[in-house]
This record gives sequence, C-alpha cells and structure tokens, in this order.
Amino acid sequence: MKVREQALRTIWITRWQVALTLVFVVAGFLVVTQIRNELLIRQQLRVPSQRLEELAFVLHEQERQREALERQIVVLRDQVRAYEVGTLQGRTKLTQLGMQLDQLRLFAGFTAVEGPGVQIELRDSPNRLRPGDDPNTVILHYTDLQAVANELFASGAEALAINGERVVATTGLNCVGTTILCNIKRVAPPYRLVAIGPVDAMMAYLQRPSGAVETLRAFGFPVELVRGAHLTVPAYRGSYRFTFARPAR
Repeated sequence: MKVREQALRTIWITRWQVALTLVFVVAGFLVVTQIRNELLIRQQLRVPSQRLEELAFVLHEQERQREALERQIVVLRDQVRAYEVGTLQGRTKLTQLGMQLDQLRLFAGFTAVEGPGVQIELRDSPNRLRPGDDPNTVILHYTDLQAVANELFASGAEALAINGERVVATTGLNCVGTTILCNIKRVAPPYRLVAIGPVDAMMAYLQRPSGAVETLRAFGFPVELVRGAHLTVPAYRGSYRFTFARPAR
C-alpha cells in the first residue's frame, strides 16, 4: 500500500514538474520574442522601445482623426452635390428668365424682327394747285399715316416701321410743318410703312372699299402696296419715359 502511494506521489510530482517546465518554456519564448522584437525595432526602425507606447497613442489619435476627416468628407460631398443641384436649378431659372426677357424685349420693340409682310409707300398728291386752293389738300398728314397704321395693326400686323422708325406703344405721330414727327424724329415723304404679319389678311383689309388706302387714292394720293416674303423691321432706338406712371405696389 505504501509503495502504491509513493508511486502515485512520484507520478503527480513528475506531472507538476512537466507542467511547470512548459510554463517556463512558454514564458522564456515570450521573453525571447519580446527581446527579438525590440532588437528588430532598434535595428530597423531605430525607435527606442520606451517610445513605442507614445507612438501607439499617436497612431491611435491619427486613426481617430482620419475617421473624423472621412466623415467630414462625406458631409462635404453631400453639400457639394446640393450646391450642384442648386446651381443647375439656378441656371435653369436664369435661362427661363432670359427667355422671358427676350420675349418682353420683342413685345416692347427693342428687338429687330423679320418675316413676311406688306410694304406700303405713300406720296403727296401730284395734283397741281389752282389759285385759292388749300395746299393741305395735296399734302399727307399724320392722320393719314395713323389711319393706315391702325388698319395694319387691326388686320394682324405684329411689327411696324415708318421710314425706319419702329412703331411701339408710346409712338406718337404729329405734323411739324410739311413733315411728320415719328418717335421725336422728322420723317418726310415718300412715307414707307413696313409691316410684318399675315400678308393675305393685311392686303385684303387694306384694299377693302372705304378703307384708308382707297380713301387716299380717291383724293389723288399715290399709294403702292407690295407683298414681301422677307421684310425687316428695325428695333426701337428710343427710350421709354413715364411722367405719371409708377410701378404698382
């Protein structure tokens, strides 16, 4: 019995010694590995081992800052996309406003236009005056030009010029001696009216009985009507000046 107990004790001691030996071997291996790593660091990186913790902390901080910068880059990219969309929408809006401005300039007469239309030439009457006759009976007056211009617009004219002067909403016709004032500019006979619009409708309306053209012809004033497939009406060269009108609020 004592022999058996002594054998078991011997086996237990042997196992404990083996385990302890393994622990020492592993610890020695770790120590050797650490020493080796430190030697490699000193030889290759030339960094003292006591600074490794400092460098590890710096590396950790750099990683944290890098992650923060990456998040900031994502936010900035989203902002850039939003700015690009806003810029595109702004350009679209600006283009629309430019188109509206061009249309308003066209309606106001600030743009030269071209197209099919009618050209009318009016001259003073060639009839000789007899003693005592009124000279006004052989001279064209602003009311004559105004009547023809009104009939052109009534028949669909979209643009009109008298002797190169664009007729707009504020254009006035007045007699100044033997000449006519149009857009504060003197125009003299022969008077050439160029109108762009529906040719057939304008010609039919102008040549109707009791119209302005037929009335002038009846009083001896030469009137010539010519169709035009490609006429040009210049832009209004004056300015708009309002004395009493103000923008509505």
